[in-house]
Amino acid sequence: MRKVLYFFPDDVGIPTSGNKTRVRCLLNYFKKRSFDVHFVSLKHERDTVLQHQDTADILYNDGLASRISFLTRKASKKNLLRYFFKYKIWDLIYYYKRLPLRTSIPAVITSNLLREFEEILKVNTYDYIIISYVYYSDLVLKSSLLGDSKIIIDTHDFITAQYKTRRNFRLGVTMEDEIRRLNRFHEIWAISPEEQYIFRQFCKPDVRLVPFTMKTPVINASLVGRQYHIIYVASDNRHNIRAASWFFSEVYPLLPANLKICVVGKIGSHINDSVAIERVLYSGDLSTYYNDSYVAICPMFSGSGVKIKVIEALSYGLPVICTDYGADGLPNKVNNGCIVHNDAVSFARSLVEILQNEPLYKCHSNHAKSLFQKYFSSENLEKVLDPVFSD
Repeated sequence: MRKVLYFFPDDVGIPTSGNKTRVRCLLNYFKKRSFDVHFVSLKHERDTVLQHQDTADILYNDGLASRISFLTRKASKKNLLRYFFKYKIWDLIYYYKRLPLRTSIPAVITSNLLREFEEILKVNTYDYIIISYVYYSDLVLKSSLLGDSKIIIDTHDFITAQYKTRRNFRLGVTMEDEIRRLNRFHEIWAISPEEQYIFRQFCKPDVRLVPFTMKTPVINASLVGRQYHIIYVASDNRHNIRAASWFFSEVYPLLPANLKICVVGKIGSHINDSVAIERVLYSGDLSTYYNDSYVAICPMFSGSGVKIKVIEALSYGLPVICTDYGADGLPNKVNNGCIVHNDAVSFARSLVEILQNEPLYKCHSNHAKSLFQKYFSSENLEKVLDPVFSD
């Protein structure tokens, strides 16, 4: 039985975002292949003991992990003297060593987190150790603890691009820092063809395209009587807040007043109450809303990587009206179910046109379903990952 340690820093008990959904897909793959999975995550300051237990129960009950560990970034401050000399001073030394790099990638590793992770490595051996995000690459810095494990970085994103708008951003040193971190691993997983191309140009290890995948959903075949003309699913990160602001200030006024729009996710709390939409701040099952909608939108103007909510919409056969950023990460740039516009007038016009033109709608819907089945279904993930774990 293959033994896998998979590190992901966020709570995956309830997949409230695309990156968490992706992790659940990977864990389901491990389950299907009967791997022995040790899932390692972080305790966050706002988390409760009950929340950690709920997450553990969900993963155990779903058979997604045989062991679960929650690590702490910050040690207890009950004894301040002990805290300073045993932890804080080492954190300061670690951060000081990074200062000359002038990188924009933040240092998130602490001495306490590193100590707890290394304690796991000291008493366990694994065939594969998979680390999520380049931020946490230092967790496997001590090669003496890794044994014969194959070390893999699941990048989730091209991190340098996330900081390009930050003050004092330095492209050269930041990208050099990211590549240096990636080169510590035996294999790099990229989530989109664009990111795979970038990493291949500069990184020494093999770079494998491991796209977001999900089970093929049950689709409502009938287009008659669906409740919503438009569905918009998004979290409330800064990229989505900017996107929602543009859509509802520039595009929404150009749309017919009778169009019904459903907004799902925390982004709904950032939309003016005067806008006539149905808000669903959280839903554990989006299938009801996708199957009751005609068209999805993704009006983003920033953010890197594949947009998982776009893939979800395509899986249900929904045409997606989006910007160039919304189509990022799709292997096909044409005949993919997306209609791309970056100006408000064309965006609004295409929304109205596809809702009124049934042959056009069915054409884009078929493209959407075809693209999903070819690249993003869970069956495709098995083809991609089986060679990784067959050696």
